[in-house]
Amino acid sequence: MENTTRRRKATRGYIVFLIVALLLMTVPVFTFADRVEPITLGLPFNLFWIVLVELAAFLAILGFYLFEHGGGEQQ
Repeated sequence: MENTTRRRKATRGYIVFLIVALLLMTVPVFTFADRVEPITLGLPFNLFWIVLVELAAFLAILGFYLFEHGGGEQQ
């Protein structure tokens, strides 16, 4: 029963994260990052923004996976 509660919380958090990531890549928020200057890590800022959001998405998905299925507990 407890495992189901943890999954619901992780699922809810994942949905919130997906909405935030989607907002970061759409026009109202992305216009903030839609410029070439400054050059960050050798990339134009808009490309750096996209790479940063994708890296954050990867780490979040990995974290949600480890939260739900990791831990080494036997069922």
